[in-house]
Amino acid sequence: MALIPGFEYDIFISYAHVDNFALPGQAEGWVEQFHKNLNLLLAKRVGRMDRIKLWWDNRKLDGNTAFDLAIEEGIKKSAIFICLNSPGYAESAYCKKELQCFHQKAQGEKHGLIIGNRSRIVHVLLNNIHFKKWPAELGGTSGFPFHDAREADDFGDPLDAFSVEYRTQMQDLRDAIWNLLEDFPREKPEAPPTDLRTSKDAFTIYVGEVADTLRTARKRIIAELDKKGFNVVTGIPPPDEAKAHEQKTLDALQRADLAIHLLDEYPGREIVGAPESTYPQRQTELSLQQGKAQLIWVPTESKFDSIEDEKYRDFLHRVEAGNASSTGYEFIRGSKCTVAQEIIDFAEQLKIQGTKAKGGTEKLSVLLDAHFNDQLYALDLSKALLENKIQPFINPQEDDPRKNINLLGDRIAQVRKLIFLYGNVSREWVLERMSAALQLIITNNYPIEDFYVYMAPPHKGPNEITIRQKFLKVNIIDGSNYAGVDQQVFQPFLMNLRAGTS
Repeated sequence: MALIPGFEYDIFISYAHVDNFALPGQAEGWVEQFHKNLNLLLAKRVGRMDRIKLWWDNRKLDGNTAFDLAIEEGIKKSAIFICLNSPGYAESAYCKKELQCFHQKAQGEKHGLIIGNRSRIVHVLLNNIHFKKWPAELGGTSGFPFHDAREADDFGDPLDAFSVEYRTQMQDLRDAIWNLLEDFPREKPEAPPTDLRTSKDAFTIYVGEVADTLRTARKRIIAELDKKGFNVVTGIPPPDEAKAHEQKTLDALQRADLAIHLLDEYPGREIVGAPESTYPQRQTELSLQQGKAQLIWVPTESKFDSIEDEKYRDFLHRVEAGNASSTGYEFIRGSKCTVAQEIIDFAEQLKIQGTKAKGGTEKLSVLLDAHFNDQLYALDLSKALLENKIQPFINPQEDDPRKNINLLGDRIAQVRKLIFLYGNVSREWVLERMSAALQLIITNNYPIEDFYVYMAPPHKGPNEITIRQKFLKVNIIDGSNYAGVDQQVFQPFLMNLRAGTS
């Protein structure tokens, strides 16, 4: 299922097959590299490999092939259409048919062709084509230039996939598509009844009341949890009166497997009859008293010291310091864009722990940490892990290995094994990244069992990388002599990953 409700695919990539022919010495064509790069960047943005669905036709077709039903169905079931515009595209009746098909179907849908102020047709220019030569359906779009033309009358060639210019344009494209996905209207979910579970075996999540500043984020989270099959307890208050509200909250918490509380600098609405407290704070306090598995989230930018309400300010400081309860709870500072996925990941880990406690089989999750230069290889490795029922979590990276440390810590807390991909990046970058992770593990007592360094091309020596520490064993996997994920290397690695998890 796609990220956007009502669609099977989020993105359809339309291109001329002549633009995907690999040059001599190249293993992959330009369009195939574009697909892999975009897929991985969006996966990193959402935090999971399997959340955003892309459709592209990787068959070797020629310009005379009839417009088939499979492609037509892919277009009709997609939320966004990417047009890779080129002379080959203009000469292909097949490509024109794809563009016309999406344009017509989007205009007839309830969402329409324009979402906010953005077209659902995303225009990518592989060459510097004058706007007068663009297909009529691309009118009103500006286009993302993926060519190296410097002057207005230069033709330009497609950017090299490993160039700085390509990386910059790909990040801009990723951001534009993400904003378009975020702007798609979501159906307002109906609040499930607070006194019933839809299934006695389903995992139930209590989502606490929030201040008005977090109400939109809360609605989106509830929709995402519902889409993933979780029971969601919400709708409190009413009752508004202090005593009745407290009892209703306790009843709901008793039935929940996990409690979620979203807080920021604003305390929220005061409780009727108890103006010294607010509904979000009181529900969080009751949850902490119950010793319930819970996650307390605040926006990254929240500044507690600027809060005027002294009681609420002190409460938030105690929560962040871990002093608000004698039992454990998760406290996260993060982005509104990623909070839903963080909650889902946390809930999935609790489900895994519950299954293992009941004698079931644990589903293994790992963190795959990779630099941008190795993202194509990381995509192939992630797919291989998914095919073998291992969930890889994707960690966004920076050129500076010490950046995104908070997010790295949040991801480490969700897994038991870490994989650092070492390919087209310096040895020092990988070592610094591993050292940062090790420091987080020791400081926060994360239950990490193993470090893995998966060496990808180019060739590395047998003693290329080591890290001297006594807390964790570092496993070196050498796949650097193979262009892709080689099964002779991958299968022993897979067995090592699974060791001790069943």
